[in-house]
Amino acid sequence: MTTTDTAADTVAYHRERSWHFLDLVADELARGELEEASNKVWGAAAHAVKAAAAGRGWPHHAHALLEETVYRLIREAGAPEHIIGSTTWHPITSSGFTAGRRRRRASATAGTLLPSSSVRWKT
Repeated sequence: MTTTDTAADTVAYHRERSWHFLDLVADELARGELEEASNKVWGAAAHAVKAAAAGRGWPHHAHALLEETVYRLIREAGAPEHIIGSTTWHPITSSGFTAGRRRRRASATAGTLLPSSSVRWKT
């Protein structure tokens, strides 16, 4: 990305990158490379969040801003404040294999607690 890119260019770039990473997940899973597959899923999610932020004119050039964007999107979707307040964010970092196992366990747990994307919030 360059400084002359438009917001639409930035959104298109991050959407393309998101789909690119998702396309790689099945291959990684087929090879039994679970950690690499999870890295690709993380990349896809991060780029999708960045696309959403760019499309709204929100800052998105740092990992810390991903958390802020996710919370803003949750609020935008109309989630009740008690849902937003109970949500915790644990960005993925490359801090080693043991941490990766903890993240996978935490992600599995979070997956059973978080609503699917098809849920429409009631206020």
